[in-house]
Amino acid sequence: MTFEINKLDAPLGARIDGIDLSQPLDQETAAEIRDALHEYIVLYFPEQTFSPEEQLGFARALGPVRIREMPEDYVIPDSSREVPGIAYVSNIRNEAGEPIGVIPDGEMWFHHDTCYTPAPDLYTMLYAIDVPTQGGNTMWANMRLAWETLPDELKQALEGRKSLNVYDYAVDKAPDLANLDNIEHAWNPAVAIHPATGRKAIFVNRLMSCRLEGMDDSESARVLNAVFEHFEQRQFIYEHPWKPGDFIIWDNLSCTHARTHFERNEARHLRRCKVNGDPLAV
Repeated sequence: MTFEINKLDAPLGARIDGIDLSQPLDQETAAEIRDALHEYIVLYFPEQTFSPEEQLGFARALGPVRIREMPEDYVIPDSSREVPGIAYVSNIRNEAGEPIGVIPDGEMWFHHDTCYTPAPDLYTMLYAIDVPTQGGNTMWANMRLAWETLPDELKQALEGRKSLNVYDYAVDKAPDLANLDNIEHAWNPAVAIHPATGRKAIFVNRLMSCRLEGMDDSESARVLNAVFEHFEQRQFIYEHPWKPGDFIIWDNLSCTHARTHFERNEARHLRRCKVNGDPLAV
């Protein structure tokens, strides 16, 4: 296969044209896509049409697909169990008024996917099926560039240190640290070293990173908030207004992402899958 790469007019990202992702990828094309992903961090494939199984086939060409066994007490929509490895990010409700997908409504703060586990995702990908008329955009922040431009005092505070990442599926804000026994959490490096490129990127985020090791609560909060304010500046961000048929894949170790507000009565329905990562070195 051949395809065309056009860098976006943004701090990260490239548009990929001339490829039909419903067709199986050969090893050479998969390697070229991985290389482009490592260079541009976010890859946007417009006007794609493919099934959940075909989307999984694309993901498997890039690496092992993440299939997580969730604890029985987690309420996971049936739609996210139908095809192992596929989940739906959706606010559409069934007849009982329950969302048919995960993380259904409204704004969501910047985060790295599954950084609250010992082996965060390597790549995440979303395919847009239904989107609201306004809002519900996804934003990605270039955490390599944010690291390179981070003030030295903050670099020294993060490098070689781990952060506690926590995610409570029931909320879309900072979790309750007094209840960690019942919430997924993990300590991961505050600065990720990419296994393929060796490049460093900030690996803390406002939604899930709660504490830095070796610091008291006050100092940890001061440093984390300063880092959040640094990388959440527009100079590091690409914001994508979704259209049906858009497919986007991103390097989860090199960027963080967030979602803008949208009205609950507007349908937003995207199909997600992920490629497994390995534990990160400090």
